Amino acid sequence: MEHELKFDAQNEVVVLSSNTDLKLIDVEPLYNNLKVILEGKKFRQLVSIISDVYVVENRETREALANALSKLNLSEVAFVGGSAYNRIMAKILIKTGIVKLNGDFFKTYEEAIEWLKSNRK
Repeated sequence: MEHELKFDAQNEVVVLSSNTDLKLIDVEPLYNNLKVILEGKKFRQLVSIISDVYVVENRETREALANALSKLNLSEVAFVGGSAYNRIMAKILIKTGIVKLNGDFFKTYEEAIEWLKSNRK
């Protein structure tokens, strides 16, 4: 798996950096690592940093990822970067409720953090 997961303690968010395509075989290890990192955390928020070349392998992978993220009970997901195609596809999936996430897209990490913090209760 070529995806980096870390916890940004200063901002209290999990950060997923992806600079390669997401494949079906990546979903389960990604889910398990996210589950461990989120355990006991006050906020269940994720920043997903995606490059312009990042794509999800296929529909089966998108569905598996959506199911995995739903199980994590994330309150919000902020996407940073990504191609216009990826942003449009993700927005359609989120707005139609196919993917059950409260998410939005941002140009910078700082904008994403600001939005996530504004959603905290």
